[in-house]
Amino acid sequence: MEIQKLHNVVFKKFLKNQNLDIFLKDVDIFLDKYLDKIFYMPSILKLQKAIFNNHKIAIFSSSVMFLVEPIAKMLKVDEYRATKYLFDKENRFDKIDVIMDGKQKAKEAKALIKKLKITKENVSVYSDSFEDIDLFEVAKEKVAVQPNRRLKQKAERYSWEII
Repeated sequence: MEIQKLHNVVFKKFLKNQNLDIFLKDVDIFLDKYLDKIFYMPSILKLQKAIFNNHKIAIFSSSVMFLVEPIAKMLKVDEYRATKYLFDKENRFDKIDVIMDGKQKAKEAKALIKKLKITKENVSVYSDSFEDIDLFEVAKEKVAVQPNRRLKQKAERYSWEII
């Protein structure tokens, strides 16, 4: 299922009119329980090396902001973009504002690259999904992380690093 459709289905079925606080109270519990299973060590090691070398790091995730933000802070990453929702005056999920799909990730990355005044030659992209193909195009270095089948084929064809 493509990411746009998945977000729309999940939003309508599970989130619409629910209070955000119901989810926020369990975010820390969820992260404590599952984060070590979510992280892929080879990519975490590359992230730590980049931080050590004072590289600017940004996370562009199709996951929801209320999960991405605490993860980014835990990883000491200041720049992050994620799927955003709008809320009503009672703090209930009202509608989807932005779905951070591959095209939106590329758009956000280009804006950040422009803001930072860097060039494509100084940009690396790490992803596990072929849906991020537009995002890969903004970078010189392309790394497929535990890639899905389509991305693995593309990575092999163009000699991208695969971890």
